[in-house]
Amino acid sequence: MHRLVRALWGDLKGNELKKFAFLALGYFFLIGSWWPLKTLKDSVFINIVGPLHLPEAKLASLILFFPLVLLYSKLVDYVSKEKLIYWFIGIYGTLGLILVYFLNHETIGLANATINPHRIIGWVFYLFSESYITLMLSLYQSFINDVTTPESAQKGYGLIIFGAQLGGFLFTLLGNYLSYDASLYAQRAPIIALISVSMFFVIAFIVYMLEHVVGKDQMQGYEESVKKTTSPDKTTSKVGFLDGLKLLLTHYYVAGIFALIFFQELISTLMSFQMSLLVKSTYVDPGLVNKFLFDFALAVQAIACLFGLIGTSFFQRKFGIRFCLIAYPILLGISISSYMLRPSLETIFYVMLIAKALNYAFNQPAKEVLYIPTSRSIKYKSKAWIDMFGLRFAKATGSVANRIVGPIVWLTGGFAICLIFIWTICGSLLGKTFKKAVSENRIIE
Repeated sequence: MHRLVRALWGDLKGNELKKFAFLALGYFFLIGSWWPLKTLKDSVFINIVGPLHLPEAKLASLILFFPLVLLYSKLVDYVSKEKLIYWFIGIYGTLGLILVYFLNHETIGLANATINPHRIIGWVFYLFSESYITLMLSLYQSFINDVTTPESAQKGYGLIIFGAQLGGFLFTLLGNYLSYDASLYAQRAPIIALISVSMFFVIAFIVYMLEHVVGKDQMQGYEESVKKTTSPDKTTSKVGFLDGLKLLLTHYYVAGIFALIFFQELISTLMSFQMSLLVKSTYVDPGLVNKFLFDFALAVQAIACLFGLIGTSFFQRKFGIRFCLIAYPILLGISISSYMLRPSLETIFYVMLIAKALNYAFNQPAKEVLYIPTSRSIKYKSKAWIDMFGLRFAKATGSVANRIVGPIVWLTGGFAICLIFIWTICGSLLGKTFKKAVSENRIIE
């Protein structure tokens, strides 16, 4: 067993292996609960509100996330990261159960197949699903980064990503199975949502077990280890309400991470809108739209799971973080160019596979490692602004672009290619800065 673990993820053993196994299990249920919700939020919105209103939904999510990120930034000063996880899971679990009830309602829910932009359940379910994963993913990733060193991350992050994508694959497979009969869409979709919401509470239990099973030495990360050797008496002070945003606006390293997120999400939004238009024009039946989206989600998770098993840790250990940060946008640019030459549902399907699957298993793990040598303020507060508000801002920007030039393939593709050029330069510079900070045993703050 140890030989297999070492071959796939490096020399993980003892409490270190136990810690990453628990973190991977938590990620398993986090991503596993989200992917069926992610697919459902799109199919529910497209089928009862209409695909042309997706840009407005993304803009609405931007407005919602401003107060959310302010509240989160304030709570970080007063509540431990573990308790924050418990609190938000309790809130979202309760809201999720209420939404499941309304989705199953005869007139308010999916049984009513009338497409109308005023159907509130479609908007609320969309915003609920978007906010859940953005907030919980940012919080859980910050938790991981806070208890991990760069050396340990290059070994253990592969295991974590494999757990995440395996969860996404298995629960998407279940959703795909339940969606197979398109005629049962109105009955099966609420069941899928209920299964996902139930998984929220499992995440809280796993975090609780992690706290009580893994040794305290394994729950200390890069910042604590550096302070012990350089300034052991230095205490961590609280950071003001908007200091996370100030760091984002004034610190080039934090701004660079924001740029990576912004470009990836903006381009993904542009290409996702292309696919939504082609899907709805190809399939009239709501159940077939839902089935296609679950087929796509299953393909994404299968590729991401396989890459997480054999590729994430391998590429980080063998080629370094800088290589991972620049290889992904280049590959994405090549795929978008092929779509510009042959715009079809089949081509955009493969573009979105690269945009989603390799982002989750290749690009995103490398981006998360960039946070490890940073201060707690950057890990929690600036990261919250980037992952919550900044991510929504990128999607909102993409939505505005979609409203203007979305249906025009060559304009959309050309805009994306220009962004990828800038994105690649940013990734290269950040990779160099990360390597220098770690080699100097320095905290970026």
